[in-house]
Amino acid sequence: MCSSWLFVLLLFIVFFANIESQLFHKLQDKIKKVASNRLGVNVANYDREEMMLFPNVGFQRKEGDWRLNLHGWRYQPSTKNKLIGKSSSRAAQRLARLLATSEQMVYYNDTFQRDRIKPFMVQDESHEKIQIIIGTKHNYTTKTDSEGQFRTSFVIPNEDVQELKQTINKNQVINYQAIGDNTDAWEGKIYLLERNGLSIVSDIDDTIKISEVLDKVRLIANTFIHEFRVVQGMPELYREWQTRHNCSFHYLSAMPDQLFTVTKEFANKHQFPNGTFHMRHLQWSATSMFNFVHSLDTKMHKTNHIRYFIFNTLRSLVLVGDSGEHDPEIYGNVARMYPKRILRIFIRAVKGEKVDDERFFKAFKDVPREKWLVFTDPLRDLPKTLIKTSTSAMPKSTTVPSKPTTKKSKSKPKT
Repeated sequence: MCSSWLFVLLLFIVFFANIESQLFHKLQDKIKKVASNRLGVNVANYDREEMMLFPNVGFQRKEGDWRLNLHGWRYQPSTKNKLIGKSSSRAAQRLARLLATSEQMVYYNDTFQRDRIKPFMVQDESHEKIQIIIGTKHNYTTKTDSEGQFRTSFVIPNEDVQELKQTINKNQVINYQAIGDNTDAWEGKIYLLERNGLSIVSDIDDTIKISEVLDKVRLIANTFIHEFRVVQGMPELYREWQTRHNCSFHYLSAMPDQLFTVTKEFANKHQFPNGTFHMRHLQWSATSMFNFVHSLDTKMHKTNHIRYFIFNTLRSLVLVGDSGEHDPEIYGNVARMYPKRILRIFIRAVKGEKVDDERFFKAFKDVPREKWLVFTDPLRDLPKTLIKTSTSAMPKSTTVPSKPTTKKSKSKPKT
């Protein structure tokens, strides 16, 4: 209960800091409008707006040309952001110590990190025109929505893509520029996917990064206080898969995209393969981080993105997730709908489950047993080669029964 109130009060602090900032921005906007309309002043030069561009994907279509997908967020940080960040961080820390029990206090033993709170304390720049420049031939205009976000796509001939693409860390990438109304330019990346190949769709929290999403207190602490911790063995395994199969990586998460920058820094620090990021934007209507992560919208978010990969390519997919959220159920549903497209499913057990837990057999009902595997130690339990789908390719340490064992069952474990 305390953890729920803590998160609500933390949002309360940030919310009112944000309201104060919004009122200040509205006053600024009125002054700029008067200065522009009546005095002819070019007020764009006095704005300090920023943009966050999320690495996205470009699909090669069956016609041979390419559909390039772009996703960005336009916002204005408060001129008082540094001061507000410090005061909010101190206030949140005091609240944590006031509300937490003695057992919970160990998780709030550090300061709230301002670089993680600050992205939640900005002014969304809604309905603003964004100019997109791809190479020298392609110039487009798009617009932000009410939350300052823009999602758009453009179709470009194959010959132009071949001229523009670069090979960066084994990925085929196109860089583009997004230019705001202040002529400020930001560079984004589009990862190119050919029609055929292998793609890894990976969850982030509790799959490659320890977040403990099942515990409200620890989720808050691991998100806003403690240094991000890696799931040991996952960076090495992913790099091995990329080396062996030249596969693409797509990080699909329920966490707020406001945390993209610090999450990308974490991935870079631990040398995870580069790839695209698909996160959700936290709205003020969310009652808590815990409910946001575990909501029905999260299920739809993950399902829709996986289906998007399926509909736009002929690539085989390997789905990697954990048992803390709904990954087994989501991946099981997708595998039943598109059995020929899902090559393997790997689920990290985070609740102390055994590999023959009834939940997994229910989630993966009618999914061939050799396609899915529950693991705890990735380097010990997961295969280094993904193209083998026979049960003989599965490590002996992870062999499980074909169905949950009961007293009446006489079935022997498969090997």
